[in-house]
Order: sequence, then C-alpha cells, then structure tokens
Amino acid sequence: MILCVTGKMAAGKNAASKILEEKGFVSIDADVTVHQILLDIDFQKKILETFDIYAKKANINLQNQDGTLNRRNLGSIIFADKKLLSLQESIVLPEVEKRLCDFIEQNADKNVILNATVLYKIPCVKKCDAIIFVDSFAITRFFRAKKRDKLKSIQIIQRFWSQRNLFSKYKKVNADTYKVKNTGDLYALENNLNITIKKLTEKRKGRL
Repeated sequence: MILCVTGKMAAGKNAASKILEEKGFVSIDADVTVHQILLDIDFQKKILETFDIYAKKANINLQNQDGTLNRRNLGSIIFADKKLLSLQESIVLPEVEKRLCDFIEQNADKNVILNATVLYKIPCVKKCDAIIFVDSFAITRFFRAKKRDKLKSIQIIQRFWSQRNLFSKYKKVNADTYKVKNTGDLYALENNLNITIKKLTEKRKGRL
C-alpha cells in the first residue's frame, strides 16, 4: 500500500506519519528531501542565479555567511509571489519526483508513506492508493507554526494563503481521499488514523 500523507502547514502530517511508521509503514518526507536537494552545490548555484535579482529588489540576502543558501530568506520571497514559487518548483520538483519514486521501488515489499504537501504537482502521486489529508483549525496551525518555525506572522499568513485550496487539489487526484482531523491530541489523532486505515483496508479487500 502506498499512502500520501498531506495537509496544510502545521496541520500535523509529520505526527500522522510518525504514528503510521510505528504501525509498520516506511516513510519519506518530501520537505526533508527538498532540503537535501538544496544542499547540493549545483542546485544551490542554480537557485541563487535564478532568484538573486528578486532578492536584491526585496533587499534580502539569499546567502549565509559561509556562502550557502539561506532557505528561510528564499522562502520569504517565493511564498509571497505565486510566479516565483512556481519557478522554484520547476527547478526542484523533478528531482523530488525521482527520489520519491526511487524510495517506492526500494521498498516495494512494504507499506509506504509519501509525506508531502504538494505531491499533487508531480506524477508520483498517481502511484498512491489513497490520500490522507490531515486537517486542523487555522488558528491552531498558526500558533503551532509560530512556535515551531519561528517565522514572522506575515510569512505564515502568506504560506497559509498559498495553500488555501490544497484539499480541492487532492480531490482531483484519482485516489481515495480521506480527511483526518487533528485537534492536537496525539491519542485522538491515532484513533482517527486507525479508523481511516480500517476503512481503506476494507475497501481494498472488497476490490480483490
């Protein structure tokens, strides 16, 4: 079984993935994968060359003192402009696609989780048997993101706005889609996931 575990910023998809890992799933985090890609010198060079002009206009420095890419400053630019976000994705997502597909192939005998916010943007999503969309109240997500990511309020709001139609994007994917509520109580989240996995398993058995 291949599941996409997704959700809006700070909804709790990492917590959901961890719970499923404890039940025997293997997981790959697309956000971590992107960070790994951006550590690659060639990718950093391409990103810096592409976005340097926009950073200068915003009086933002995209490089750390050691010359490496400052991902937080990059995020402050791309999440404020839909066109720049698309431009960044055109550079990074093909490599994300390759690495996720490789992970699936390497774990062909296991239940797999693709922990990803925008998996619907790459062909790999078609390999998923189901989508688990972790949902949480916006105000809860805001304070969770504020504490976790140490971002300015305006940056969080910009990211929230960019993800406002995320669930509808996944509804268009040809896969079973389940919305799982996360109130912040891990026990309740686990229970909601158990109910969802049971429904999915029974539905799959009915197709055999």
